[in-house]
Amino acid sequence: MSLEADVRRMARTRPLSLLPREALQLIAFSCTRMALKAGQTLFVDGEPADAAYFVLSGTIKLVAQGAERQVEPDALIGEMALVADVVRRASARASEAVVALRIPREVFQRVLSEFPDAAAKIRAEMIARSRKLLGELDAVARAFNS
Repeated sequence: MSLEADVRRMARTRPLSLLPREALQLIAFSCTRMALKAGQTLFVDGEPADAAYFVLSGTIKLVAQGAERQVEPDALIGEMALVADVVRRASARASEAVVALRIPREVFQRVLSEFPDAAAKIRAEMIARSRKLLGELDAVARAFNS
C-alpha cells in the first residue's frame, strides 16, 4: 500500500479527518507500519500508552473489563494516547493477520504544532466527546442511584 493510499484512508477517520492533507502526509510518513500474526498482542490493559494505531487490514479484538469488541480496518485505536499521558484501558490482540500504522504521540504532537488551526479543531472535538461521555456516565449514575 502506498503512502498516498494510507493518507486517503486516514482522512476518512475521526479525528484524523480534521487534519489537512499535508499534516496527514507527515503523520503517514513518520509512522511505523506493523504486521501482526493472528493471536499476537498489540497492547495490554494497564500499560502506558504512547501511541495510537490505525488499522489498515485485518481485525483486532479489544477486551476491556470482560467486554469484547472487534475493530475493523480504517479504525483508530487508542487515540487518547496521541494527546495525553494515559494507560491502556483495554487489551488488543490480532484476531487475524493485521497491518497497522503506529502513530507515536511525539509525531502527532509535532504535527499539531505545525498546524495550530487543526489542533484547535481536534481539541474541541475531544472536549465535546469527553463532555458527552461524562453526561452519559452521570445519567447511568442517576439511574443506578434512583
